[in-house]
Amino acid sequence: MGILFSLYFIILITFVLLYFFIIYHMIKYSVNSYLNKILLPVFIVVSTLLLFSNILLFFSVDWKLLLSNFLS
Repeated sequence: MGILFSLYFIILITFVLLYFFIIYHMIKYSVNSYLNKILLPVFIVVSTLLLFSNILLFFSVDWKLLLSNFLS
């Protein structure tokens, strides 16, 4: 189980890094500042909700049962 959680942690770290990468570029290179003031909070809220729902769904799965049925 440790390997599975380690791989998931790597995926989460990658998601968070991409999240900040996109926010930085939305702030730095926005063409329309008015539109950026609307889209940036929407992106932050939606991405944060997706991240938390992903974490909740991952930890709600019974991985021992799933892997034992899959491997046998």
